[in-house]
Amino acid sequence: MISKERYGIWSYANNILSFFLLFEGLGVASGLLQFASSSKSQEEKLSYLKYALFVGTTFNLILAVIIFLFSLFFELPVKGSTEILRYLSFIPLVTILFNSFQTFLRSDLRNKQFSLVTVSHTLTFFFGVLIGGYFFGIAGIIWGKYLSYIVSCFIAFWFLKDYLKVFLKVEISSKRQRTDFLKFSIVCMLTNSMSSILYLLDTFLIGIITKSGTAIASYKTATLIPFALNFIPSSVMIFAYPYFAKYSEDKVLIKEYYLKMLQYLFLLNLVISTLLIIFAPFIIKVIFGPTYIDAVPPFRLLSFGYLIAGTFSIPSGNVIASLKKVKVNFYISVISGGVNIVSDIILIKYFGSIGAAVSTVLIFILSSIISNVYLFKYLR
Repeated sequence: MISKERYGIWSYANNILSFFLLFEGLGVASGLLQFASSSKSQEEKLSYLKYALFVGTTFNLILAVIIFLFSLFFELPVKGSTEILRYLSFIPLVTILFNSFQTFLRSDLRNKQFSLVTVSHTLTFFFGVLIGGYFFGIAGIIWGKYLSYIVSCFIAFWFLKDYLKVFLKVEISSKRQRTDFLKFSIVCMLTNSMSSILYLLDTFLIGIITKSGTAIASYKTATLIPFALNFIPSSVMIFAYPYFAKYSEDKVLIKEYYLKMLQYLFLLNLVISTLLIIFAPFIIKVIFGPTYIDAVPPFRLLSFGYLIAGTFSIPSGNVIASLKKVKVNFYISVISGGVNIVSDIILIKYFGSIGAAVSTVLIFILSSIISNVYLFKYLR
């Protein structure tokens, strides 16, 4: 729908937006999942939802204004991306509603409705991008992005309409509950921020070092499928997390089911990664076109990285969080983030996008080793 250069500009603007969204809602979605999942009554769950929406929307409104002002007074290194960022600046106002409603459906074990909301979001964005991109270019894609969140929020609200009367009457949690909720949420936000930087820093540094929209486009293309495949372990954890949280005191049970989960994920991900590595040139040519053939080497490296992250890193981090050991995840993220920054700067400077991919894989391996060593020691 758009040229390789324009796609690189769009990707860079989205990458900068994602840096701001690391602080989205002060992490209330993570707090809502943990505290609502372990709540003993529906009223208590709804009180956490009410508090999460209050804190999240207030903070994200401030965040949206900051992004807008940033796009007015600072110029991004990739020409044309600043204007796109300005149009995307109010995305935080819709993402917080979407993520809060989704999280509440998860905590209430309404997995089918959660899935319907997620699929509706994906399909609306998909068709919004196709139609908007075809007729209006990047401007149409931006509107498609907004539309996908708005439509999904309405669907989620429809599923939750039976709770509306109770939601309006229920009081926000006590001061102690609010404090515990915010502490947990902020630590999770910082932890997730450090983890997410692994996926964002590469594109950011490639833009600063090369200032090339085409270089960014090629690397971004290489990341799309391997990173998108994280939906597989994430989907498993969407279902499993509330149960791990519920039975967090039973170490024997947690260890038994975690080992089973690792076995099945490893077999599945091994097949997927192997196929991606073998058929990488064919996949890139068919899906993205021959102009992106230079994305094959980093694509293969990141496909191997998915095997590591999708089997060991993502599941272990989620289980550790479900045990309320969020500080452990934070320390792991700080270590991984620090190493990632150094390795990215060195490897991208000398090897370009291949260096960025190598750095990402190394961090996946490092974080997987640390998190699993800790988890198995804790579950002894």
